[in-house]
Amino acid sequence: MSDEADKAKEVEELHLAAARLRRKPTLIPVGRCYNCDEEVDKGLFCGADCRDDYHRRAVHAYRMGD
Repeated sequence: MSDEADKAKEVEELHLAAARLRRKPTLIPVGRCYNCDEEVDKGLFCGADCRDDYHRRAVHAYRMGD
């Protein structure tokens, strides 16, 4: 049961972090993925995996107070 609760809490934290990022648009398109530094034609990330990884790390940094 705790596994489900842990997953639900993680999902909630990801949504909260995404909401914070939407409120404060600090990332601007620079032609490279903010996660892996690969060239991109448009947007901030080269794909969904990099976007999700970036947001997971943002949540971790938020938890740690960075």
